[in-house]
Amino acid sequence: MKLKLFIPRLTCLPRAYGAATLILSAITTIASVTQPSYAEGNRFFCSRSSGVPATFVRTSRGDIPMIRWISNAFSGSNYTPQERCQNVTARFQRYNDNGKLKFIRTGTVNRYPVLCVADFQGGNCDSKAVLVTLKRGRDPQLVLQRLLDLRARAAGRVIQLSGSQVIFYHDGEAYVDIEKLIDIAAVE
Repeated sequence: MKLKLFIPRLTCLPRAYGAATLILSAITTIASVTQPSYAEGNRFFCSRSSGVPATFVRTSRGDIPMIRWISNAFSGSNYTPQERCQNVTARFQRYNDNGKLKFIRTGTVNRYPVLCVADFQGGNCDSKAVLVTLKRGRDPQLVLQRLLDLRARAAGRVIQLSGSQVIFYHDGEAYVDIEKLIDIAAVE
């Protein structure tokens, strides 16, 4: 802001300072144009994949299906697959926009198994971070592993189990590094 207020004053200076004003103005314009915007990153949307509702992420490489809504493992049977897709996809986008979608982890909230987001390794899973609520009795680590296996098989790659892991465990809960998962996932 201060820079914008300062530039008009420079234009009132003698002609010798005109070139400096022009350069300063150009640098300011370039800096504001080339500065990346968080909102221009990955975008999540609900569409259809193989005839069923699916949560996709649009990346610079193309559209990647994240979840196909065909399983009955999710709680809230009063939701249609399309409604669940829209609701969970909106959560993906909201968490992404807020910089919270770094990891998907397993956990329990209100005695229900859940998949939730964490913005750092070891981050908490609470009611404000729930991505998907599963039916009681479901193993959230198994559900998360199945999601991961589908993405890894579709990409034709094996999940890394060393230095740059896609999935890791912290205090008995599974975590998935979203950026690494998106990097290995196949584009549809």
